[in-house]
Amino acid sequence: MKLRMQLALAFLLLAVIPLSLISLYSYTSSLRALRQAAEVESDSLAADMSGRLASVSRDLSRRVGNLGDLNFRRPLEQNRQEFTTQAEALANQVQAVLGDYASLLKSVEFTPVRSESAQSPAPGSSSGAAAQQPQKVAESGGILINLSGDTSGAAAAKVQPETDQAGRMTLNVGVPSAQNQEQKTAANEQAQAKQQEEIVKKLVDNAKEVGKLAQQQAQLDSMDTGRNRVTRGRPIAPLPMDGGSEIPRAPGSGQLAAEVRNAGEVVGKISAQVSTGEILRNVLRGTERRQGEIPFVIDAEGHLLTTDPKDVAQVEALPLEVSIKRTTPPTTENQADKWVVRTRQDSASGATFGIARPIGDRLSELRQTAVRNLAYGLGMVGLALIGIIPLSGKMTRNLETLTQCAEKLARGDLQARASVPSKNEFGQLAQAFNHMAQTLSENEKKLVEQERLSKEMEMCRQIQVELLPKGIFCTGIVEAEGISIPAREVGGDFFNYFPLADGSVAFLVGDVSGKGLPAAMLMANLQATIRARLPLELDLAKLAEELDLSIKESTPPELYLTLFIGVFDSATMTLRYVNAGHNTQFAISAEGEVGYLESTGRPLGLLPGGGYTEVQVELGSGDSLFFYTDGLVETFNSAGEEFGMDRLEALVLKERRGASAGMLVRIEKAVQEYRGEAEIWDDATMLLVQIGMNYPC
Repeated sequence: MKLRMQLALAFLLLAVIPLSLISLYSYTSSLRALRQAAEVESDSLAADMSGRLASVSRDLSRRVGNLGDLNFRRPLEQNRQEFTTQAEALANQVQAVLGDYASLLKSVEFTPVRSESAQSPAPGSSSGAAAQQPQKVAESGGILINLSGDTSGAAAAKVQPETDQAGRMTLNVGVPSAQNQEQKTAANEQAQAKQQEEIVKKLVDNAKEVGKLAQQQAQLDSMDTGRNRVTRGRPIAPLPMDGGSEIPRAPGSGQLAAEVRNAGEVVGKISAQVSTGEILRNVLRGTERRQGEIPFVIDAEGHLLTTDPKDVAQVEALPLEVSIKRTTPPTTENQADKWVVRTRQDSASGATFGIARPIGDRLSELRQTAVRNLAYGLGMVGLALIGIIPLSGKMTRNLETLTQCAEKLARGDLQARASVPSKNEFGQLAQAFNHMAQTLSENEKKLVEQERLSKEMEMCRQIQVELLPKGIFCTGIVEAEGISIPAREVGGDFFNYFPLADGSVAFLVGDVSGKGLPAAMLMANLQATIRARLPLELDLAKLAEELDLSIKESTPPELYLTLFIGVFDSATMTLRYVNAGHNTQFAISAEGEVGYLESTGRPLGLLPGGGYTEVQVELGSGDSLFFYTDGLVETFNSAGEEFGMDRLEALVLKERRGASAGMLVRIEKAVQEYRGEAEIWDDATMLLVQIGMNYPC
């Protein structure tokens, strides 16, 4: 996969996917918060409805108890002609005491307790006198006031003197229900208003009449203390219906009761038939619909009540935790995601209050907001991607240019250069690449030059080797063998031995300062000069002075050399030598005693013009001469310790006692073992000359 595609894919993975996840998380968090807030508010509203039910139940029970203050017995103690007036006044008083709660009751029934005085004539009275009194209504079974029997809107009581099957006198008081009021048209409302004006006027008249009757009753009570009087009623606990609840669980009605006492004696009982449905609707009507909520209640029998009948189908379509008796067929549409439903059961009545809050619109807004935010984010990502694609293309083109140049460089094209005009990291990389290519080109030229020099040095090495003597030199009396070990390809050390015209043998050991080609060239030139002049100049001291002056004139001042020149005369068995600043050489007798051939002058070319002295040494048969350069004694091991003259002298004496053949090779090996892994810093040369008789040549 190309880098451009990798960058685009990485951008998508690192930007689009996290943005989508963040948007999804934000949407789910907002949805959860919305549901939680709706559930909390719905729980609060459901709790309010449950509390409102308890409050209505208490107030209704209290007002029913207050009905005991009314004189229900007065109409019953009147004759039938006066019953109508007294009963109408009583009905109006009942309505006044109940007030708005009258619509929550179906009926109010007063059942008197018969006294003995009512069953038999008073003592001392004659039957004839009793027969002459008008017949009273008290003989009936009581009074039944139907508060919702008339729905026409008339508020006045309509008395039916006839008794029902239970022997009760019936009063019908028209009290419009809330459902009928909501269904009336505007015309009916106007008619109802007119009727209400008439009712109010009639109520005022009745109130005046009640006042007069009350005054008359007070006079009668003061005159006849033995007469039964109804005192203020005291409400008692509601009748135990459906487990003793104040609002019975029966869907149709329940019952509340209160006693009427006179002088501590129960003279009657008031029973009120409660309309449970109206109570529940009253509670629902008191719930404010602030955000489109639907308050509902499910009674103990599973009947669903709402303030608006149109809401029944909607509530039945919601997932409810309580089973209900449906009035509409179930729907297949899932409403759970669009509504929040919270219910609360009232333990006293068994009714379940609930709030259904619509959240579909808010969910839609949340979805739109989330989608809009995601679209904005994706748009920004798209814009960034549009800007990144050209940038990534430019980056990949620069990399491609660098790759092509690297391939050319790998194939050996050292002239390959990367043209990247950018000043960023790619431009810096291109500059570094071009610098590397330039360096490689220059290094290649240097390598070619070094290779050429190496070949030339190898040729110089071969020439130097050719200039040095090969094999063993033997004259019958003298046997000589030498070896030179350069620190580099070529060195400044040299040795030589050759016969002279008079039968003597010349020995040369020298060390040119420095190493490498300049030292080798001076060494080769010097050997040729000595070999040419030595036969012509027998005075070795004078020859050394001439060489000193020649080196000064023909070489740079930093070049000089140490030189040991020796001439052995086999006829006299003497050795003449000049040691121009060279190391002390060894002359070993046949008995193993070491003599030292010390320096007799300064190095040649170091301080030109100095005098040199020729020294003569007598040798005998079996003696040996060991010549060497400073590179041998100045060999260091890995610990930095020098080999030194003492070790060399001991080593020479040790190896001399063995076979003479291969003696120099053994000494070289011993020095190498001493050096170990340490680097060779200087050229090393050795020359062994043995004096004897009749050497096989």
